[in-house]
Amino acid sequence: MRERRPLPTHRFDDPLIASGPPGFAINSFSDLAPWSYASFPHRHEFYELVCVTRGSGTHVIDFVPYEVAPVTLYFVAPGQVQFWERCSPLEGFIVVFLEEFLATQYGDRVSPRRFLALDPLEVGHALQLEEDQVERIMSLFSAMDREYRRPMGADVSVLQAYLHVLLVEMRRAHSDLGVRTLEDRRTALARRFLRLVSDEITEEQTVSGYAARIGITPKYLADVVKRSTGRTPAEIIRAALTVEAKRLLAHTDLSIAQISKRLCFDNPSYFGRFFKREAGTSPGQFRRQAAATAGKSVPRVNGVGVTSVP
Repeated sequence: MRERRPLPTHRFDDPLIASGPPGFAINSFSDLAPWSYASFPHRHEFYELVCVTRGSGTHVIDFVPYEVAPVTLYFVAPGQVQFWERCSPLEGFIVVFLEEFLATQYGDRVSPRRFLALDPLEVGHALQLEEDQVERIMSLFSAMDREYRRPMGADVSVLQAYLHVLLVEMRRAHSDLGVRTLEDRRTALARRFLRLVSDEITEEQTVSGYAARIGITPKYLADVVKRSTGRTPAEIIRAALTVEAKRLLAHTDLSIAQISKRLCFDNPSYFGRFFKREAGTSPGQFRRQAAATAGKSVPRVNGVGVTSVP
């Protein structure tokens, strides 16, 4: 049985990524190795876009394994657990950014609209590019990299513009795959709710609490979330809580009682009943299964996967 240690968290003040404009960095795998494709489970406090142009292996994001195949984009949101395994040397670009770095949409000061830039990325972590998409998207990564490395310093507004266009192109690529995205206020509010749940699930587990954070009524939140996702806010909260419990069970040495307390359950027994209902197994059984399968070959998943908060 492998030893479980505290789950490492990469922050934006890491010397490898903190030397450029505040809240943004772009680099190659070779420049960021071994940080860029760590073989141990870890989290980030920022968004990460990975573009693999050469190499092979498996990229595991929140228990979902993705086959590494050029040219593929991988998207990891803050707080999600990832690691790489069985990797040959990888080539490509890694872009990391804080949400505050995103450019606001021109003429729109309603804050929920900002979240539209990340809407298409909610459909999955991996996007394998079609042949006619590769040149267009790779040119954006190359342009960002050139701007970032300008001898006299990068222009932040230019980097923001390139990143915005890249996110739009990714949305279009998802649309080409038949993924539907609706750019309206209701969808933006629903996406904001999803992101808040991912960020704050250890602190808030009530629909009314998230509605208050967004500044709308619980009834209106329930309506927009159900219309946009097909699920109720309560169902999404339970799913996020289950994923976070799995992360802590599989990747830390916290006791079940400590995990129960961290996730704000009244007692370990209630946590155990909740977890078994949602995950189909007890916390102890899940932990033993995760330990038993660690390091073994895992099935690979191609193309678009699933997010931690369905």
